[in-house]
Amino acid sequence: MDLLIIVGLIIVLLIVISLISYGFIALDLMSYTATSSKTLIPSGTQKGNALVVYNPGLSGAAKKAANDIAEEIKSREYKVDLAGVRSKTASNTADYDIIIAGGPMYWGKVSSSIDKYLKTIKPAKNAKIGVFGTTGSAELHEGDMASLEKQVTSNLNKEAIAKTLRSGEANKIDCKDFVSAVI
Repeated sequence: MDLLIIVGLIIVLLIVISLISYGFIALDLMSYTATSSKTLIPSGTQKGNALVVYNPGLSGAAKKAANDIAEEIKSREYKVDLAGVRSKTASNTADYDIIIAGGPMYWGKVSSSIDKYLKTIKPAKNAKIGVFGTTGSAELHEGDMASLEKQVTSNLNKEAIAKTLRSGEANKIDCKDFVSAVI
């Protein structure tokens, strides 16, 4: 009898944990922590201005990718504003030559805060746009890439580069390749 009670409690605990985890993902609660921003200044002559906007996600992988992307753009002599999706800096996109936004992908789609952000931005006419999604996997899945491209195309009235970024050591390579494609 005691064993049945213990097993029952474990099952209830697992259900509660699953529901809480689903709530964090479905409600995109982590995006509410993305309110800060910082500016990265290039060491040489500045070529232009870039904005990198991110939703950190549950694991923080998207924030790390955004940092790597921002550093790569800075190394190419752009001043970079790295901003959380809910920051004041992220809301004004008119003065940027490059705008990159991204966050975690859940069930083949980038987070709802980034999705909403893409629908509301008003970039300069000649601005280059990039969108990334992190999956937490070291392998690329064609379905994730196709889904991200479809989502980006439906949200923007402008051409954009979309890329799914792998986790681990491959992430740095993917970030560098993504920046090269956008610039």
